Amino acid sequence: MRTAYALGLAAFMAATPAMAQVVIGGGDASRHEAQAQQDRGAAQQDSAAARQRAAVGDYRGAARDQQAAQEERHAANHQERKADRDDNGTTIRLGH
Repeated sequence: MRTAYALGLAAFMAATPAMAQVVIGGGDASRHEAQAQQDRGAAQQDSAAARQRAAVGDYRGAARDQQAAQEERHAANHQERKADRDDNGTTIRLGH
């Protein structure tokens, strides 16, 4: 049982972004980019939680977390499209 929790924690740490994204200028576009980045981080955390739940046999909880991750990815893509439409700023990616 401890091994499953250790593997879940390791998966969570691997999925969590190490460095953030810096968005400079751009009004609405920068706000949409920041929201997209936040949604992607939430999706990664939900996916890690789903893997952890599946590792301990909670398949129903894993399915809920996986669905939440999919919704977060969809929201991130939507925000990215809005940012592309309103693009007038500069995005600097640090890390990944």
